[in-house]
Amino acid sequence: MKLLRGISRAELGVGRKLIKLPSSSHHAQTPLLRSQSLPSNGLLKRSRFARLYDVPATRPVVRQFQAFARLRSSAAEQQQSGGRTQEAEVLRDLKAPDTTPDFRRAGSNNGQASTSGRLPQTVQELQDIIASNCPVFYFHPEERYFPCTVQWFLERSELQLIRKGWRRRVLRVIEQVGTLNGESLTRAEAWFGAHPFKRSFMMLRLVDPRHRSGQPDQLNQVPIYAHAKEVVDPHSGRRTALEVNYMKFLAYNGSYKLFGWIPAGDLGAHDADWEHVTMRLTPDGRRVLGVYYSAHRHQDGVWRSAKDVPRSEGGRPLAHIAVNGHGSYPTAGTIPRIFFAANDQTSNQGAVWDPEHCVIVTNNGDGGALPKVEDRGSDLDGSSYVALRRDADSALGPQGTEGRQPAAAFEPAKWLNYSGRWGTTVEAPARQDWFARAENPVSRTWLQQVLFPLAPGIESIYEPAMEEVEEALERGRENMEHMQSEVRREADEVQRKVESWVKWPKK
Repeated sequence: MKLLRGISRAELGVGRKLIKLPSSSHHAQTPLLRSQSLPSNGLLKRSRFARLYDVPATRPVVRQFQAFARLRSSAAEQQQSGGRTQEAEVLRDLKAPDTTPDFRRAGSNNGQASTSGRLPQTVQELQDIIASNCPVFYFHPEERYFPCTVQWFLERSELQLIRKGWRRRVLRVIEQVGTLNGESLTRAEAWFGAHPFKRSFMMLRLVDPRHRSGQPDQLNQVPIYAHAKEVVDPHSGRRTALEVNYMKFLAYNGSYKLFGWIPAGDLGAHDADWEHVTMRLTPDGRRVLGVYYSAHRHQDGVWRSAKDVPRSEGGRPLAHIAVNGHGSYPTAGTIPRIFFAANDQTSNQGAVWDPEHCVIVTNNGDGGALPKVEDRGSDLDGSSYVALRRDADSALGPQGTEGRQPAAAFEPAKWLNYSGRWGTTVEAPARQDWFARAENPVSRTWLQQVLFPLAPGIESIYEPAMEEVEEALERGRENMEHMQSEVRREADEVQRKVESWVKWPKK
């Protein structure tokens, strides 16, 4: 009832008296307005109360008022007829969950995206949703570094133990080229955890620079990796969305050219590059609410509401990949970043990556229950469109044809358990914020990307400096502990001598 404070009884069109319904097996005693005084839907929508009636948070309260009113007003008739049909109908209405998606922005047209609130019921249904809504990617004509499969990358890499800091060096090679796979990564993870290595980390590294180009000749055969999550309201536990991270893996991230033409050496370059685009759908996967285009560790990403998502002729979402850096954007052109010195360039004139396969990754590959994460909101306006489906009653694309769609299947991905680095800077996917939680809730504007690049942005540039500081602090702590230990040892020795001298018999 807190939601109703500040509104007069005249505005509500209700009387003054309160009643209590008798307790039952279905409902606890609840103070309610008299049924004769309760406003109808039409009166609610015509009154000044309409501004609250359209707010999702008030709907469950109003719905309970109306449902109990129907129950009470029909009580006399039910007693005469002995029928329980209407009561059963009302109770069924009360049990039905309120599943209207809740959007972060006020004024969202939530009614357009109403859903049944259920999740996909079978593994096949989820696979069809993920496959049919897989994005199509446009590369820049100057792109030289393309996607590859994880297994292809592992077969050409070695696993190293690296010392942190500016003076990074290889302490040892844990796994040689040709021995890496999911099983060997699992063994290496156990070995690293069993040894208290200080100021060091594991890193996957391509040995031969010729492999940095990835698999451009088999571009469409390279799969996109998908990770689905059930998003729930952190307060009520109600399902609000189904999110699917479409992860692209590239063998190498190229370096920047300052202001678009000045070579910057290896600035920004590193082996292995995990990037992603996130689809946000209604819980049952029947409608698309929007897309999050991630760029540069997802911090420079932007949301696009369903009505603003670019789509292919077959209805699938489109994404444009920035040259060398591989961030994803909804449009082609120049995206200003970092004081205009490290702008991203995208185009729709280069190679097109239309994956033939979606690999849905889990730790065991059995397609079990979806991980449940708390909703953090989104920069969406509430619009939606019917998601593509591959079943008989699916909606066709805007041109009336579905076009080719990828196949999707769950596959074991033991490399998800690897917690080290992919290349010099990239965290393991399962350790990244967007993988373990709901998607980043807000978009970074172009002004923030230009003027505030370190809030956050180019962590890889100052990361070794932070590691050097941490190493110096660790050395200082170790020296302090050693000095304290020496002082205690000398103090104990002096105390022992004094006690020996005091106990020595005097002549």
